[in-house]
Amino acid sequence: MVLSKHFYFQNLYRILPFLSLAAVFLSGCSSSFITGAQGTGRFNTVVIDAGHGGFDRGAKPVTGIYEKNLALDTSTRLARILRQNGLHVVETRTGDYFVTLGNRVAVSNRLKESIFVSIHYNWSKRKNASGIETFYLNPNSARLASRIQSKMVGSYFSRDRGIKSRKFYVLRMNKRPAVLCELGFISNRKENAIVQSSKTRQKLADSIASAILAERANYLSAPASDR
Repeated sequence: MVLSKHFYFQNLYRILPFLSLAAVFLSGCSSSFITGAQGTGRFNTVVIDAGHGGFDRGAKPVTGIYEKNLALDTSTRLARILRQNGLHVVETRTGDYFVTLGNRVAVSNRLKESIFVSIHYNWSKRKNASGIETFYLNPNSARLASRIQSKMVGSYFSRDRGIKSRKFYVLRMNKRPAVLCELGFISNRKENAIVQSSKTRQKLADSIASAILAERANYLSAPASDR
């Protein structure tokens, strides 16, 4: 995919965040946590968005269940973990039905102190395409994206495709910190076999939850002047 030619920063006078984010933008990815990236700020609610649903089946796997089902299963696992850790969780869908992009974004836009995490599985005409990647747009989502990506790549042996800035609708129209996670290519025979396993999806959910909890803990432990 081609990188966006424009990237918008807040607080340009802060040199370290600028350099950190610029490096990611130019390279298109990062394989580790970005020191100095802007954080989400305070949040008590996590909006979990299971991609596709209903007549929109999403990506077709080599074998097994479609993306819409994989995304819903992973999202349900993620929601359970976060609730067990005391966070308020809202899911854009809890079953196999279609939800418009506008309605998905509207859920988080009406919730103050929330973040938005969209769960997807990838597909490509190139059957050897593989890997995990995380997308964001606004600078206040960069650190969350970095945390999630760095955690997810340890869930199973796969290529680290890094974090990338994209103007996807659910990111572009979101008023809250928002990320979109692509958890593997189900067009790749080997990778599809891995993510079709419920054990792998549990590991992915655990990893994403760990990153979200770490981001929240970072805010709560930071001096008031740094929040």
